[in-house]
Amino acid sequence: MLCSDLLWDAQSVSRKQVPTLQDAFLCCDRETLLSMVEQGYARRLPGWGQATPQQRRVARKRMGRALEAMLDCAVKRKSGKALCIFPEERFVVHARRGQACIERLVQARVADLSAGAVRQGVAEGVCLFGCAPWSQVLSYRVWLEGPWDCCERYMVLASAFWHLTHQTPVSRQGESSFGAFSASSESAPSKTGAQSLPRCDCSFASCEGALPSADSIGRLAAVRAASMGLYVPDALEEACQERLIARVDRLNQACEGDFLNRVENLMGRLQAA
Repeated sequence: MLCSDLLWDAQSVSRKQVPTLQDAFLCCDRETLLSMVEQGYARRLPGWGQATPQQRRVARKRMGRALEAMLDCAVKRKSGKALCIFPEERFVVHARRGQACIERLVQARVADLSAGAVRQGVAEGVCLFGCAPWSQVLSYRVWLEGPWDCCERYMVLASAFWHLTHQTPVSRQGESSFGAFSASSESAPSKTGAQSLPRCDCSFASCEGALPSADSIGRLAAVRAASMGLYVPDALEEACQERLIARVDRLNQACEGDFLNRVENLMGRLQAA
């Protein structure tokens, strides 16, 4: 990015020097930003894995048009001077039967720099991007100080872009969801909404001939339970997952402390300017 080292490393900085979100979008490489949005967020949409190349190109064009609209949006810089977007590092556990993995996320988080008690205000209040118009959110300040590389800074901007385009009011969701696919796609449900589900014959008709033994009933119940994901969890597996979750919780607590320190550091620099 064009605005990186000298700005983030300055010992004192005025509010006018802190770029807005629109400034950050303007000075970044657009193709890289859209690639980050696609890799980090769009691919998580239902049906994205089954989308055709043409459908993905259409979604990419919609993302490009949304970015162009943000860059052309009339922004009043003073309206967002009290709110600032910082990078936030988080860890999430994805646990499945027999395996678990930790995903690391670097995303955008808004802090109110006008709050008297920074730690209490940031911890209790979460500002959602989509609850305000673009003209206001794009005026939020952006501060990317920290041990982040260029890729991670793009992740933060991609997170902000995704919030702007997908955390919209319900009445506007259909207009702004460029990631949705048409009903004609293979991943779309049928017009009636019905889906083909595995059938489980629970009727008593098959039991009229001969009743199975108690052991066979137990084995049959176990097979049916496994097919419905109702197997008995392994105690060792549960204990391992609990330890993993506890470890991730400690990591997130450390990330929260680091985030709050960076917010306080910027406030100190603004006061020193």
